[in-house]
Amino acid sequence: MPSNPIAIVQLASLILAALALIMGAYLLIIGKRPWREDKDERVAPRVRLLGLSYILVFGSAMIQIVLEPRGLEGELLGGLMVLGGMIVIVVVFLESRASRRSALGR
Repeated sequence: MPSNPIAIVQLASLILAALALIMGAYLLIIGKRPWREDKDERVAPRVRLLGLSYILVFGSAMIQIVLEPRGLEGELLGGLMVLGGMIVIVVVFLESRASRRSALGR
């Protein structure tokens, strides 16, 4: 029995979005990046912002995959995704500024 390829892609997208959502919650709540070996107790606010952006973008994506909203609901979810993208841009800017400052020795 052939399966619907669109359903398989949607299921894979849903699984990946769920993993990213879990990662966003980890960054927002715990605030430490597991891919860095930093032992600092103090966490930069930009890490929590990154977690918030993960939740906004991938949470909205999961809702769009499952519910397939139309009209105003779809536009609002798209707006949340754009907001999450803007937060990522701000985080990248803050990260580059912080790395420049540490390279200069401030």
